[in-house]
Amino acid sequence: MASIRNSLIWSLGEKNLGQIIRLISAMILARLLTPREIGIYSLCAALLAVASIFRDFGVSEYIIQEKNLTREKLSGAYALTTLTAWLMAAGLFFSRDLFANFYNEPALIAVLNILCINFVIFPLASPGFALLNREMQFRNIFVVQFSSTIVHALTAVTLAFMGFSYMSLAWASLTGIAFQTLLIMIYRPRDSLIFPNPLQIPHVWRFGVMFSSSRAIDTLNTNVHEFVIGRRFGMEALGIFSLALGLINLFWNNVTAAVTRVASPAFASTYRNSEEQLIILYRKAVAVFTVIAWPFFSFVALESERIIYLLFGDQWLAAAPLASILAISALISAVFSLAPNALIAMGHVKRRLQISLLIAPVHIIGIGIASLFDTWTVAAVWIISWSVALMLYNYHLSATLRFTYIDLIKSTLGSFKVTLITISTLILATQLLEMAALHDLLILPLQAGTVALAWFLSVRLLKHPVQEEIMNVYIQFRSAKGQA
Repeated sequence: MASIRNSLIWSLGEKNLGQIIRLISAMILARLLTPREIGIYSLCAALLAVASIFRDFGVSEYIIQEKNLTREKLSGAYALTTLTAWLMAAGLFFSRDLFANFYNEPALIAVLNILCINFVIFPLASPGFALLNREMQFRNIFVVQFSSTIVHALTAVTLAFMGFSYMSLAWASLTGIAFQTLLIMIYRPRDSLIFPNPLQIPHVWRFGVMFSSSRAIDTLNTNVHEFVIGRRFGMEALGIFSLALGLINLFWNNVTAAVTRVASPAFASTYRNSEEQLIILYRKAVAVFTVIAWPFFSFVALESERIIYLLFGDQWLAAAPLASILAISALISAVFSLAPNALIAMGHVKRRLQISLLIAPVHIIGIGIASLFDTWTVAAVWIISWSVALMLYNYHLSATLRFTYIDLIKSTLGSFKVTLITISTLILATQLLEMAALHDLLILPLQAGTVALAWFLSVRLLKHPVQEEIMNVYIQFRSAKGQA
């Protein structure tokens, strides 16, 4: 548990510091680029997000969860990720004209020309990065990710200021990936750079097919709106929607990604030792995760307009109601966010694929129908989709991990109480601050401070499991400081 906690500290540290850099960069870029320019890049990024699943073909997750990872299996992993990444690069390059013509936007061609290069570089970094995760070397991962985030942000802001428009984001993506690859080559585990051997691909193939299929469906689900909105409502509307979703993703990229990065190897390692211990760990993980996620997303849902005005300026205020709707959907998805990692840790990749195949039609058809109305209706589809996903994931966890709906309620009841106290305090504080006629630039920080204080006090009052984790982190920090 101590090693997991230490890994989580490094992972959260990287994500928090990295997110501060990304947030500052986004605030500047929102004032240098128009919604249309953001929309152009966002559409290309969505296409690459879908293609990136087949680019990796589940190799990273295979390396993390494989019990007996031999050099032969690792060489097969290198071969498979090289083959799929380069095939996807070629496919994207030669289809870029068709993509641009479909959206009647020639600018998409220039962006895709640059982003395709990412796929060529990718095989040099992916297996090495997966090995760092498998061995839980999150201190080295911190250096790799945080450094590449700074390079990406500096490149984007500098080029946007120089007038490179949407191309500043494309070049920033390439620069960040290239720098990240260089650092991974330096920090990779000893003897991990193995010559790809296509004859060893069968070791990885079956897992890769199952995992990449389910991940591709999940990624298509989370990006299909980009293609529909871009076609139906135009690039400006897409830019507005992308910023609203980006505000929600501040949490996913910051906390969720940090937690799930540690959760995958931690769940797999725990399951290899004891299934009963995995049940205990998962229950606690759900409790800790929801007590962080629910107050955050409730705050965003209530105060999206102030948040967007303060961070991005008044030209983006149309994104506020969209952000509120998406934040409500995030309250639901937070409950099952760790479920895919638990299923994969137990080797139930097929079940994860089955879940994805059931969720996909609901979400994609819902987006298609909602696009006949407006982007608000499109955003509301997430609430329906994640409600279905919650039921499906917990059904499969009941069958595989004996994590029933009763366990789910027990695990999240404390988080619900903390959230209720926190948000009630927010509503009361907001009324008092508005009566004082303070400027929004003052109200929002005071609201955030009030919410943080109410959260901390309610966690202690209700003796929520996250309190123990906070104390353990504090003790570990003091111990490390004393040894230094």
